[in-house]
Amino acid sequence: MNGRTQGFTLLELLVVLAVFGVFSAMAYGGLNYVLKARKAIELQLDRNAEWQKAFQRVRNDLELAVPRAARDGFGQPQPAFVFEQFGARIEFTRSGWRNPLSQPRASLERVVYRYDDRARELVRETWRVLDRATDNEPLKLVLLGQIDDARWRFMDQSRQWQDRWPPQATAGTAASAPNLLPRAIELTLESKDLGETVWLLRPGIEPLASAGAPITPAPCPPGQVPSIGGVGGGSGCVNP
Repeated sequence: MNGRTQGFTLLELLVVLAVFGVFSAMAYGGLNYVLKARKAIELQLDRNAEWQKAFQRVRNDLELAVPRAARDGFGQPQPAFVFEQFGARIEFTRSGWRNPLSQPRASLERVVYRYDDRARELVRETWRVLDRATDNEPLKLVLLGQIDDARWRFMDQSRQWQDRWPPQATAGTAASAPNLLPRAIELTLESKDLGETVWLLRPGIEPLASAGAPITPAPCPPGQVPSIGGVGGGSGCVNP
């Protein structure tokens, strides 16, 4: 018997290494694609969450807008809601400012939303006092980044869209009508990832009708009289 042990040749080892290298490259490529896809999805989810939080913040602030004028840092009176074209800036008074520590301050605060074109950011600013002085610094919060443009429109009482507020008809009479609020607000944001996004917002909360207000029944047709105590305790019309 031949006592020599037969092993792998150099060519066989090279073939095995080549096959292993091909499978390793394929496995790494697939794993790299999965990791990149996961990272892209996570970034998109974070971006969507950022947009949702920004929308909820703007909507909540505008829903609590109240017709209360204020004074700026120079002591000049400002309407309850005002828009400045430069910087796409709106300023208004909102209620509902919580005071858990019972500090000596009002529950109203002055809020500003503006677009910073240099940083490409939608910024929210607030002041700790409603009628502020020159040394009062705002609290700044960046809501959205990577914004290419921001545009506002405002619906007046005649349901017409205006590019300024107070509208032109009342701009010169701000002192007599400082508490005018828009019926609706449209904010258009442009970004590279989502394109053009339009938010339709409604400022202020309309008061609910009084529960004890009298209900006037509708008039009955000719030949019938009102009947009280119908089905469900309601009222209707019956033949006499």
